[in-house]
Amino acid sequence: MGRDKLLLRVGAETLVERVTGVLSARCDEVILAGGGTAPPGVLTVGDDRPGQGPLAGMEAGLAAARFPRVFVAAGDMPFLSTDLVAHLLRVLRESGALAAVPDDGGRTHPLCAAYSREVLPRLRSALDGGVRAAREFLRGLDPVVYVPRADLRSLGDPDLLLMNVNSPDDLARARAAVGA
Repeated sequence: MGRDKLLLRVGAETLVERVTGVLSARCDEVILAGGGTAPPGVLTVGDDRPGQGPLAGMEAGLAAARFPRVFVAAGDMPFLSTDLVAHLLRVLRESGALAAVPDDGGRTHPLCAAYSREVLPRLRSALDGGVRAAREFLRGLDPVVYVPRADLRSLGDPDLLLMNVNSPDDLARARAAVGA
């Protein structure tokens, strides 16, 4: 994208404002891992492994979290919803699993998922072993509840709920969806 995409606007808000606003509505604590400018009321923590990707951010966020269940969301998800966050946290709590992760027809979304803080030692071990991809980490985690696309439809359009802004085309599509 050529610049900090979390500061890109979709509608009246930046991506980081949209994501942290949703999380603030459903979570008692919101942490922005990896640095950056956070909206008021959001704790910012640096990661101990800069440049090592989203798993390093997850590690920092989980280490800083005060609660036993944590919702992990990428900062570039313009249509993350409070209903999705609540649903995945409820699935995690009721199942007793280590993670509750959307599965969109075989494509998992580990950066839009609920986790038990109990995964932190496993996450550290995976990072120490060279794992950098969130999906690779997830494959080694058990038990995990995968929430199928069909279950997500009652919460909204899964294509929007799980959308990331990774390209100029994605940004244009997000802006078009909000009428901006």
